[in-house]
Amino acid sequence: MKKLFLFEFATCGEEIDDSIAVEGLAMFKAALNGFGKFYEINSFVRRPYTSQFGLPEGSLKNLEGYLEKSDAFLIVAPEDEGLLLELTKIGERYAENLGSSSKAISITSDKWVLYKKLKMKVNLPKTSKRPLDGTFVIKPRTSCAGEGIRFSEAVPQGYIAQEYIEGKNLSVSVIAGEDIRAASVNEQILDGFKYIGSVVPARLDDKTRKEVINEALKAVECIRGLNGYVGVDVVYSDMPYIIEINARLTTPVAAFERAYGITVADYLYGARPKFKKRQIIRKGVNLNGFFVRSGNYCLQISDF
Repeated sequence: MKKLFLFEFATCGEEIDDSIAVEGLAMFKAALNGFGKFYEINSFVRRPYTSQFGLPEGSLKNLEGYLEKSDAFLIVAPEDEGLLLELTKIGERYAENLGSSSKAISITSDKWVLYKKLKMKVNLPKTSKRPLDGTFVIKPRTSCAGEGIRFSEAVPQGYIAQEYIEGKNLSVSVIAGEDIRAASVNEQILDGFKYIGSVVPARLDDKTRKEVINEALKAVECIRGLNGYVGVDVVYSDMPYIIEINARLTTPVAAFERAYGITVADYLYGARPKFKKRQIIRKGVNLNGFFVRSGNYCLQISDF
């Protein structure tokens, strides 16, 4: 059996805030459970999480040693400070990449570069490096998990301004390869601009779901090198607006097996879902029946 190096930054890398780390643990656990059917998993975890995953303790300094002994790799990391991009570049020197190419990540990780790539091709909010007329939010050009997003009248260096569109916050889980298809449309539960959960799949009528999927697939098709699992953030108002593309696993994958009867790895290898029951992901402090835990923060998955 071929060896897969599975790496998620919060689980295997450096210490980050528990409220964000718990999402990383959930993605890692879902990937570990899923890809373990197809590969021998070659990985390690940070000290606090060894009991949760039954893998050896390690750290970022072990990264290249594990890659050297692997046939393929899948890396999940935040876009901040180019982390996902740089770690993917390292991986590409050693093994087959089951995720998106570093070239694609260099586009999706920078919100301004992504906007220019998608402009005139899909529906987008007005976006600028300068203040916009009307209500807008500012976003760091490279960030994830809603970090740094806020209403403002000025646009600091390293930020973009984006038209604020009020509507239903959604994400589309896309499987990209020779064919591009939607695996799931999910509702995002936000506190302000911070992610606190999901409903998998989203409660949408067929017409809206089709519009959202079509727009998300068009966006993914615009960027060469997107591969494997890709998450597309969408706001649906009068029509679907593409907000962001995440060239990596996103948190809804943790609920796939309960919602659809197959894991994210099964999706990637051609299995077809059979809807079982809508699920809700909740992220919070000291929740009962949690899927994963980091410090006091838990991520819980339950029937909706």
